[in-house]
Amino acid sequence: MMVTNLCTSPSSTITLSADRWVNITTIPKKPGTKYLVSAYVNVTGGTISLRGYGDVSASQRVSYPLTASTADPMSMLYSVQSGNPTVTVTNMLICTWDEYQANKTLLDGIGYFTGNTMPLA
Repeated sequence: MMVTNLCTSPSSTITLSADRWVNITTIPKKPGTKYLVSAYVNVTGGTISLRGYGDVSASQRVSYPLTASTADPMSMLYSVQSGNPTVTVTNMLICTWDEYQANKTLLDGIGYFTGNTMPLA
């Protein structure tokens, strides 16, 4: 099975804002559909709580499931836990949960992902 990355510009760098949803793709979600969201998150200057994932205080890849409740584009939200953090995301992969499950071993084994190595939606 092939995995289609639903992120329109997976290698772009997007700066997030505290307590505000920021779009990370322009493709609309389908309400009721479960997705895998995976991105490299760079946190400097503090600790954040990333909605859907948990606390992050360093640069790392985060992955989590998300079931769409609206047709809005995929977005991320964080709240500040400590400090005055700057948060950016890049190297994003967004696919349906079914595609993820069918290719779980391969996708979980990717240590570094630029997002440009698979078909884009």
